[in-house]
Amino acid sequence: MPRWTLPLLALLAATLAPGALAAEGRWRIDPVVSEAGFAVRVLWVRKVGGEFSPLEGFVHHDPDSGQADVEVRIDTRHLRMRNPAHAEWARSEEFFDAARHPWIHFQSAPFPLDLLRQGGPLWGTLTLRGHSGPVQLELQPSDCTRPGFDCPVHASGDLERSAFGMTARRYAVADKVELSFAIRVSEDPGAAAGGISE
Repeated sequence: MPRWTLPLLALLAATLAPGALAAEGRWRIDPVVSEAGFAVRVLWVRKVGGEFSPLEGFVHHDPDSGQADVEVRIDTRHLRMRNPAHAEWARSEEFFDAARHPWIHFQSAPFPLDLLRQGGPLWGTLTLRGHSGPVQLELQPSDCTRPGFDCPVHASGDLERSAFGMTARRYAVADKVELSFAIRVSEDPGAAAGGISE
């Protein structure tokens, strides 16, 4: 089973520190101060990487059960890399296929709020290039009072790209894609309104 210790959700999840949870039960990721990046090894020696912008999503909290879940999306159409030619290839059909599958989507399973401070595995479903499957993310421990509000939530992990139909140039580009995230949510109650864009 592919493992994407993707911090994306984990990060979002962390935005819901127990002391920060409100009656609304929903917080929106702040795209201005949140970041997501990736790196992949080329010719088994050199790494190339880039950043995604924007990313969006919500953290949902159920005050009755004391659990939360996270939904996150990354827009691959606005991928940035130091070399524009590399970015064009990464957005092409050979890699992220941004024209046909512009969004990377993650929906977590419900998790206990203690996970936000302690860190640990977070399970969910990842959809990339039209392929969906169960993944395990790793949420990093946080030591600030309100993770996601007072400090960004950080996470990193690996994705086996071949498990999601990314099989081009395997002789030159490694199968493992490294991911990293730093997520904050908006403290503006009005930011929780609305949905995720298409």
